[in-house]
Amino acid sequence: MNIFLSYPLDPKDLAWPGEPTIKVRQATQIGVDGLPFNSFMSELPNHCGTHYDAPKHFNPNGLSINELPMEYFVFKNVLLLDIPKKACEGVTVEDLKDHEDEIKKVDLLLIRTGFDKVRKSSPETYQMEGPFLTPETCLYMVNTFKNLKTVGFDFLAIGSPCNDLAAPAHQNLLGFNTEKFITAIEDMHLEVLGDKKINSVTAAPLRIVGLDSSQVSVIADIKD
Repeated sequence: MNIFLSYPLDPKDLAWPGEPTIKVRQATQIGVDGLPFNSFMSELPNHCGTHYDAPKHFNPNGLSINELPMEYFVFKNVLLLDIPKKACEGVTVEDLKDHEDEIKKVDLLLIRTGFDKVRKSSPETYQMEGPFLTPETCLYMVNTFKNLKTVGFDFLAIGSPCNDLAAPAHQNLLGFNTEKFITAIEDMHLEVLGDKKINSVTAAPLRIVGLDSSQVSVIADIKD
């Protein structure tokens, strides 16, 4: 059975404060001006909705989304960790230490805080007061988990507008300070997984030449 772990792109969604979201307009309509087809125009900023942060997002020498090898998009060994967090609470090194042996075996770590429920009930809280990965946590993951390719989570971004830690956290995770890097899938829908076993996950990027990062359609193959 396959399910989406990414949200549909919606002009009503919120992005990082000050950043734009997708804009859509209809360009042609069936029956208007004698045309037999519909078409639409989309203006799509690459850091809104469920999207994939490649190293070049915060690392000028890092790989862009189209330069990453395929193993950064197809994951056979996936771990889902439930780490409940409230508004403005960080995911800490201590939150992960008890799971070190498990994390060392996987190439994709999914952190489920439960905050995706807030995305629908209180969008502004989700935007402005989300959980985050601390800079120390990002550096710990890069230095500790050699097989880990990517981390995904059910909050807006690696950082949060609650504090000024977003830049160092991104830099630590995306290889600005180390040779190794771990990519990130931000703003995921993980509640839908429930307690189901994950067989594999595919994160299919929108491959636009020149972009640092892009939206992804994330599909999980789960056990019925």
